[in-house]
Amino acid sequence: MDILRKELNEIYRSQHLDEEQLDNIEIERSKILIKNLVSIRESCAIITDASNDRCHLSGGSLARILGITDSFNINASFDSSDEDLIYDKMHPEDLVEKRMLEYEFFKVVDDMPNSKKTGYKATCRIRITDRDGQYIHIDNSTQILTTSPKGKIWLILCCYDLSPDQSPISGICPRIIDNLGGQITELQLSEKRRNILSDREKEILRLIQVGKPSKQIADTLGISIHTVNRHRQNILEKLSVGNSVEAITAATSMKLL
Repeated sequence: MDILRKELNEIYRSQHLDEEQLDNIEIERSKILIKNLVSIRESCAIITDASNDRCHLSGGSLARILGITDSFNINASFDSSDEDLIYDKMHPEDLVEKRMLEYEFFKVVDDMPNSKKTGYKATCRIRITDRDGQYIHIDNSTQILTTSPKGKIWLILCCYDLSPDQSPISGICPRIIDNLGGQITELQLSEKRRNILSDREKEILRLIQVGKPSKQIADTLGISIHTVNRHRQNILEKLSVGNSVEAITAATSMKLL
């Protein structure tokens, strides 16, 4: 269940980084940077390399608090552009809104002049389970750390810190911050999350949930089986799941039903 992952990957592909000569030294410098950052803040930091679908994670005490490692630090690389070790522990509602924030952020930054792309960041506050399985609030920021020689999105820095504010909130408080001009843009994503599925798709998914096959759903709603099956496929694609059982689980956890 990873909403918008395909869309985000498409943004990465649209950079056409395979057509450029990239210096791997920049990646090694970035890995050293996040190690130093984490050693100071005892946080977690991840570098995503958009050119080869790979990420590099460094974690201090926060990684132990979150149950990612039993030691006080971790440095690892993964063949994925996503921080699955953290995303798998994130509250489903917050994961969807964080994905929406990332998508909006990358669209905004991609349209900017090359000289400004590293001057913006996206911030939010999300719920992640700790080593005891309890949700705690984490402050998160995402920014372009390094652009390619042609000014394309290349190395992306994502930071996670224990939030000083652990009080319950509605939504993830998504913002895009202009560090160059000082402007802060607040986004409203909770309603957008609730509208991921159309009313008709929710109606069909509820009928699937109580065990109705496509023929009965079609008869109940007065539509064709072809239309029902088209809606079912759209539901799977929107929720990034492989079958109806996973769709029901995903939609329920995201409070879409």
